[in-house]
Amino acid sequence: MGLGMGRFSMLAAVIAVLVGFDLSLPGHRAEAMGLCNCCAASLTSSCSKVCAAISLTPGMCPAIVDYEGTGAALQGANTLNGMSFKEFALGEPMPWQLELFRRVLESGRRKSVASYKLALHQLNRHEIGQDDFDKSKSLYGEALVNYYHGIRAYLIRIGRKSD
Repeated sequence: MGLGMGRFSMLAAVIAVLVGFDLSLPGHRAEAMGLCNCCAASLTSSCSKVCAAISLTPGMCPAIVDYEGTGAALQGANTLNGMSFKEFALGEPMPWQLELFRRVLESGRRKSVASYKLALHQLNRHEIGQDDFDKSKSLYGEALVNYYHGIRAYLIRIGRKSD
């Protein structure tokens, strides 16, 4: 009972279709989601579109999820740094977009932990000075605080946490 040539070809075709389908799923488009600060002086075109759709309360500057664009983060920068997530607007995401948001938060948290550990290692080996380590530690602290604010908003949205 082996795979005949016809069955093997059919199995290969099914696997190719499934792999192609998996690659086209929205969950694999982490690079197509970002975060925006609508109070920033200069907005990217993607953030301008997101910010135009909401009304801001005076004195409040929430971080807003841009599900269709790249947000305001610089290439290679940690998305958990550079703006406060204390006030957070998730918008009205589809379930796959909400999962993508969670993955971006987790990725940012892992990046910040790895960066901090590297800086600590470099400090211990006298490869960097205390000032450079303090900068890295500050970014690490900011990223963790933003991660917890983002995860809290996520958990509230999916109904696992309430205020």
